[in-house]
Amino acid sequence: MKSGGSSKKPLVITLIAVILLTVLIIVTNGSAVSNWLKNGIASIVTPIEGAAAKASDAIESFFRNLFNTTDADRENERLRGELALYEQMRSEFEEMRLENERLSELLNYSSSIGNYELCTARVIAKSTGIWFRTLTLNAGTNKGVDVDMAVICSDGLVGRVTEVGYDWCKVTSIIDSSSTVPILVERTRDNCMARGILDGSSDEAVMELYYLPTDRTNLTPGDTVVTSGMGGIYPKGLIVGTVKEVMIGGEVSAIITPSVDFMHLEEVAVILGEGAEQ
Repeated sequence: MKSGGSSKKPLVITLIAVILLTVLIIVTNGSAVSNWLKNGIASIVTPIEGAAAKASDAIESFFRNLFNTTDADRENERLRGELALYEQMRSEFEEMRLENERLSELLNYSSSIGNYELCTARVIAKSTGIWFRTLTLNAGTNKGVDVDMAVICSDGLVGRVTEVGYDWCKVTSIIDSSSTVPILVERTRDNCMARGILDGSSDEAVMELYYLPTDRTNLTPGDTVVTSGMGGIYPKGLIVGTVKEVMIGGEVSAIITPSVDFMHLEEVAVILGEGAEQ
């Protein structure tokens, strides 16, 4: 028995020494241990505190806005809504006013060229590229439109109908390379032809006059050219454009600038026929 008790003494002494050493370390380095514990706890608690603070701020803001909304705030909100509605109505009214002006100009021009029955239409699509080589209108057989009818705007000749559906039609403009128009030079009364030279790569909308008389023409830049009425498609007297340049070589030709602004076409009219006779 004695021998067993004595064999455990070294173990007990060792445990006591370890405990004393640990206490000594804690006492001598209390601040370092304390900071380590604080940092560990802070790394766990800080994110939780941040989330709680955000949630608290959101709840506080909600109830503050809920209970602090005054009559003035509600009135301001109502006035802002009315102002936005007024701006929208003003914009729509301005669009209607401009459209009415364009239609009035179109009707005034059409009445000056003869007693024709017209169908006004809106351009709803155009070919790709910077120029209106071909147009799509929102009028078709439902409005009496047919192939080879002339199309005009307030500035002059636009082109002719080349395809038609029930409520749409396609128009090939006079500046397209496939278009030819019988022409009369207004000042000299020379008859000739004009063709479009816009092939998709041109950066200018122009036409070329050809079949000009070589022996007696005195065509000069600035001369106005109109449709001659020959060919059965374009009525006589529609403005086509003005002479830009005259070339005299083996034959006389000229470049004309169309009177129509093909980049900004919105409303046009299809000439259906002479209403008085038909």
